[in-house]
Amino acid sequence: MARITLPDIALREHTLESLPRLRELRELSFARRPAICIERARHVTRYLKDVDQATDTPEVRQAKKVRYFLERKSACFHDRNLLAGSTTSKELGAPLFPEYFALTLWPELLTVSERKKNPQKLSLEDARELNFDIFPFWMERNVLEQARKRISDPTGLNLFESLVFFIAGKAGCISHCVPSYVAMLEKGLDGIIAEAAGHEKECRQAAGDEERRKADFYQAMGIALEGVKAYAANLAAEAERLAARAGDPTRKNELAELAAVCRRVPAQPARTFREAINAIWLCQVGIHAENINMAMSPGRLDQLLYPYYRRDIEAGQLTVAAALELVGCLWLKLADNVAMVPEASEELFGGAGTVPAITLGGVDTQGEDAVNDLTYVMLRATELLQIRDPNVNARYHYEKNPPAYSQRVAEVIINTRAVPAFFNDAVNIDALVGQGEALEHARDYAVIGCVELASNGRDYPASSSIILNLVAPLEMALHGGRRLISGDHQIGPRTPEPAQLKSFEQFWEVFKTQLDWLIGQAIDLNEHFGAVHQEMMPSPLLSALFEGPMQKGADLIRGGARYNSSGATHIGFADVVDSLNAIEQLVWTEGKFSFAGLREALDNDFAGDAGEKMRLFLKNHTPRYGTEHPVARKNAKNLIRHLFEVYQGHTNYRGGRYRPAYWTMTNHAGLGALAGAMPHGRKSGELLASGITPVSGAAPELTACLNAVADLGGREVPGCWAFNMKYTPEADQEAMRDRFAQTVAAYFRAGGQQVQFNLMTYAMLLDAKAHPDKYPELMVRVSGYSAYFKDLNEMMRNELISRSQYTLSTGAAVPFPGLPADGKKAEPGGQTIGDWLRKALSRLLLFTPANRPWRDFDKCLKSEVAEEFLQLLLRLMELTFAVNPAFRKNIEGFAGRYLFKSADGEVTMAAIFKDGTMEVREALIDNADITVTFRNGRTLLNLILSPRQDILGSMLRQDVKTEGNLNYLYRFGAMAKQLQLMMPRI
Repeated sequence: MARITLPDIALREHTLESLPRLRELRELSFARRPAICIERARHVTRYLKDVDQATDTPEVRQAKKVRYFLERKSACFHDRNLLAGSTTSKELGAPLFPEYFALTLWPELLTVSERKKNPQKLSLEDARELNFDIFPFWMERNVLEQARKRISDPTGLNLFESLVFFIAGKAGCISHCVPSYVAMLEKGLDGIIAEAAGHEKECRQAAGDEERRKADFYQAMGIALEGVKAYAANLAAEAERLAARAGDPTRKNELAELAAVCRRVPAQPARTFREAINAIWLCQVGIHAENINMAMSPGRLDQLLYPYYRRDIEAGQLTVAAALELVGCLWLKLADNVAMVPEASEELFGGAGTVPAITLGGVDTQGEDAVNDLTYVMLRATELLQIRDPNVNARYHYEKNPPAYSQRVAEVIINTRAVPAFFNDAVNIDALVGQGEALEHARDYAVIGCVELASNGRDYPASSSIILNLVAPLEMALHGGRRLISGDHQIGPRTPEPAQLKSFEQFWEVFKTQLDWLIGQAIDLNEHFGAVHQEMMPSPLLSALFEGPMQKGADLIRGGARYNSSGATHIGFADVVDSLNAIEQLVWTEGKFSFAGLREALDNDFAGDAGEKMRLFLKNHTPRYGTEHPVARKNAKNLIRHLFEVYQGHTNYRGGRYRPAYWTMTNHAGLGALAGAMPHGRKSGELLASGITPVSGAAPELTACLNAVADLGGREVPGCWAFNMKYTPEADQEAMRDRFAQTVAAYFRAGGQQVQFNLMTYAMLLDAKAHPDKYPELMVRVSGYSAYFKDLNEMMRNELISRSQYTLSTGAAVPFPGLPADGKKAEPGGQTIGDWLRKALSRLLLFTPANRPWRDFDKCLKSEVAEEFLQLLLRLMELTFAVNPAFRKNIEGFAGRYLFKSADGEVTMAAIFKDGTMEVREALIDNADITVTFRNGRTLLNLILSPRQDILGSMLRQDVKTEGNLNYLYRFGAMAKQLQLMMPRI
């Protein structure tokens, strides 16, 4: 049978009007508001508290924990979706994974439901369970704190916890990968369990510790997969129960069919397209019982499901409309969960979904055209639904795939304004071969999460291991190993002051010294986290759905996959390249400025008339990445090459190499707000460019921009990049579609790896920012993933607006009109910190304005004198614990030692919790669980007592520095927030 039999590959006859179920489910998806689901956190905590056996190996313990949860997981049918099961117990749920960063939510337990930006509903009952039962259990048991206990040199950990140098992904997840569902569909989970049991028996009969370890791993595989089967059986039983009660015959039949499907798959081999798609979804749900819901990508679904689709179509058991409906149901199921994001993290990760990536098209393992009818069905589902997740990506081989395919992908992008993204098969396959992957495996690559590449079900890449801020080593090179945001503290190696250098080549060496040192710190920390994951968070369930672990008898986290890379991505690439260009061209080559003069202007943020004059000259005369200028092309390529060589020189704890990549999520906006002035004329706090995209406004010609980026592609970017383009929508969509596809093909022939688009204008985005209610469903491409514009934070909206906009028909950039000035926002909460504390003391301590203590306290608040503030705050908390039994419940069974210090050393206060009491001391203490050093009184107020408490934000801005277990600070913040909310009722 021919791969393409559709009379119309666009499937225009199939619309949301002709597919009322999808229309209904889509409307529900936009109407739903996210709610925090504590179900998994509850059950894994109970297992470890009450059931865990100390003699179990890490793999067996993890498998039993996963099975325990899946056996008890709610069997929910939230709507008329044709697939059974859900990631959480909520219609749109944010699951909590206390093994990672769930405890960052602690200070927000009572306010997260009402916060202004992206609220996530949490019931008071669930908040209490988290506060009193779940979170206290995990204070010392999460990945970060387990790693802290192992690390003798805390340098890398301190850099990570400051958040402005690099992010260590394993503290929050591994997840990012693509399993293989082929064996599951062909054998069923029963077949995989039987295979694992056979290996276990062989290993048990052999002698030696290694064989015993393998036997335990095979046992863990079977235990975990039994959990998925149990969940499917519970769904079947619930569907049968609902069917018996259903009054509507159509709904009764649907539920009966769902029950029959769950009785068969995924335990047994799939026979039909419907069974296959349900089996994949149920395994996705199972994976999220074990791994956090971030970038767990189903892979090449048009290839995986095509045999079932073709068989059912040929047998007359399936229509194109029915297949489209099932695919749409899967897309909506994949979008049934969101990440739990603390309010402060909105600055770095705001608006993100969970980014499960779907990969379509491209070539097959033999290198031939793999586009089929199901490819076009999935493109049409993407076009009709226009939802944030899943992250749909189109592989394209300009020599193998037909022009009709690339034109159709372009048409879908035009109609959705944002998805899918294009990926270049020719270059990406070669990049993976360069990493030692077999050619047929490289050809079978899929996209992970944002843009990362992995051989489908063979490569366990941990592609989000390191997110490194390139602006940090640049600033360190400019200041002898220091950063302005960190004050006078020596961060990196002491290198010569730039004014002492004699050439750009010497500065390049200084920059590389700081960069390589920072990379070394990030890699060293990643290795420590990897060792913790091996003991604490193995993945026997996921391992059962990969090629390699069954053959090796080893979990993925112990190198069980065929390929075992680690990924490192980078923030600020374009801005750093342009800064290097300015230093080379305008300081040394042309001598327009001395390095001493440039450094002074940067340190003062280009203040004064002379500073502004210098800034404008730098902005207008710097050779720009994204143009044909030879200096810009050279420095961009040199940085790419150097990063590649440094990372490839390291081998990770699983025996694989580190792969550099260039995608930024929304980190480029958040970190840009904290970066100082830069040599290419960027002022402090301004936005950084996204992914590998040139700085906005720097590349006036489309062709030159595309060529400059494409010039960097190939084997030196094995992790891939996110290249963001914005095109002006055109009236003649057919002509635009053809130009669109031709431009992508030309860019790919030049070597470009990936490109993604927003089809919208400056004016449209400015209007969407000013009137978000007019654009409730506006989807935008961020940096590797999509988001709803209304959900993005202020900085990220501005970054989307200011991205260069090109007119495709002329190839010219559209002049940027500029961003309107934003008015100063009032502090949320309706009252100042001083207001509620004055009220607190007047009611609780019966002070009056005439009393001396009250006058001292009021003076303290107004002057922000940290010592008096700390003393009064801690005494207030101490007294409340003594007189209020409900508040005292927060410290029952809690032992914790807190040390608060001012940066100048003038203020020292301690709080000691023990035996249900709180003691306050005005002195240093030994063995503090956490030490908090604050810049001044105002930073301390913002840290723990602002109506918008901002612990992570305070750390990000370097207002406070911490040493020790951060969970103690989150717990203290939660107590302070509860005290604040109690005050009006006292």
